[in-house]
Amino acid sequence: MQGGPGYGKIFGTMNSKIISGLGVFGVFVCGWFAHEFFGAGSADSESGSAAAPTVSVGEVAQRTVNPVAWYVGHVEPVQEVDILPQIDGYLKEVKFKEGDLVKAGDVLFVIDDERYVAADQQARAALARAEANVKQGEADVDKAERYWKRLMTTDERGITQTEKDAAETGLASERAELASAKAAVKEAQAQIAASEFNLKHTVIRAPIAGRIGKAFMHTGDYVSPSSGRLAHIVQTDPIRVGFTIPDRDYLALRQRAESRGVGAAELLRLRLRMPDGSVYPSVGRWDFADNEMSEATATVTIRADFDNAAGLLIPKAYVEVLTDDAKPETALAVPKMALVHGADGENLWIVDAENRVSLRPIRTGRDADQFVEVVEGVKGGEKIVVQGVSKVSEGTVIRAVPPMDLGEGAK
Repeated sequence: MQGGPGYGKIFGTMNSKIISGLGVFGVFVCGWFAHEFFGAGSADSESGSAAAPTVSVGEVAQRTVNPVAWYVGHVEPVQEVDILPQIDGYLKEVKFKEGDLVKAGDVLFVIDDERYVAADQQARAALARAEANVKQGEADVDKAERYWKRLMTTDERGITQTEKDAAETGLASERAELASAKAAVKEAQAQIAASEFNLKHTVIRAPIAGRIGKAFMHTGDYVSPSSGRLAHIVQTDPIRVGFTIPDRDYLALRQRAESRGVGAAELLRLRLRMPDGSVYPSVGRWDFADNEMSEATATVTIRADFDNAAGLLIPKAYVEVLTDDAKPETALAVPKMALVHGADGENLWIVDAENRVSLRPIRTGRDADQFVEVVEGVKGGEKIVVQGVSKVSEGTVIRAVPPMDLGEGAK
């Protein structure tokens, strides 16, 4: 159905208005998008560039700087001894339980002493005979001397030369017999000393206190000095831990001790970390440092003694040795996160009274936990950027806020 001219005019007018309205709406929408994506971003950018960056600011202060160094330690007994027989014979008794703690002087083994008792009795009988012969010899010498003297004082017309010679010969013979008897006494005394030694060593005692291991010989076995060890004892309390430190650490230790006027033994605190991660309850005592440096590893071995009443430290075990200062000193220190690493070393952002920052080179020393010692470049009380060092540049004015609590570092 076709409309008349009136309809065409009406529809033409309506289409024109609709198109016009759509055009205005499109301009409005495009303007809104342009404002959101371009206008607002530009405004925010201008605002951000004008605002001061917010960073955490702290002070350079005296803190305890006591770094802990750790080394691999090897547990070893202060003393250890092999139990060896000094005589031969059959083992009569084993007087200990394997793995027991023994005290010095405890009886460990008994060797059958029957033949050694007999030998001792024979030696004593020989001594008695020799001593009797000495007494007899002394009497015979005395008699011969008196006879010889009488002849020597008698008128020469009353005696012959033969009688004089016989008297002299008899005296010399008696003196020789006496000397032989005295020698027999000494020989018998030596035999008794040997028999006493043998009898003494039929009972084998522990020479040191410690833990005894397995028995290598048992009751009824024939033992001798060449048959090898009977058992092994290791001292367990106190016990020793040896550890090696590099030559550089050893030199630094000696220099630090000298600067404080103390010995290395007084300077260091020695602790142990056990295989389960726990720290051993007792603090060690410096024993000694070896007198030679290892050519192969450029290290020196240090040995320390630890109380070990509970027996937690076992010889030949490995532990970590923790070393730090027994009486740590304070030093100027800053948080490690405040450091700015440069090509020439470490730097800090220094904050002035107007909250303007400038980069300053420093020289650091020892570090402990989250802090590092500053040897040169700053003074106590100066303000520094602690967190947010990447937000600033030379001359930036900042908005300062306090840093998070970092504690005092390692104690």
